[in-house]
Amino acid sequence: MIKAPDVTLLYVVFAFLVAYAILKKFLFAPLSAILEARETEERTAARVHAESLEGLARAVAHAEEQLAHARREALKERETLRAQGRGHLEKKLAEARAAATAVLERASREIASETERSSAELPQRVRQLARSLAEKVLGRELAA
Repeated sequence: MIKAPDVTLLYVVFAFLVAYAILKKFLFAPLSAILEARETEERTAARVHAESLEGLARAVAHAEEQLAHARREALKERETLRAQGRGHLEKKLAEARAAATAVLERASREIASETERSSAELPQRVRQLARSLAEKVLGRELAA
């Protein structure tokens, strides 16, 4: 008995090829397109992220440079103001010293004039006090 060859293997191969063609057209091609698009977006996002980090680093460096410059300017301004303040203080101290010296000189002149006036009046006052004391002790008025 001769049997017909078993064609089920051919049917299986044919079904596999048809299924593969259908799956390739409707599953594998769209899926690979989606995966490629995702990979492209990932690379783009990574590039944008790297560029953003570089931009941020440049911005931070620029801000730090400006801050350092502002600090230097502030220090210069502070030193200028301190120098002006010292100059103003020295001027005020000199004025105060001059005023104090003038007051001391005026007081010294007043004391000297008072001393001279008192020295001039003293002999006459001594005579008056001695005469008054003698009159009180003697109990009578003295003749000139």
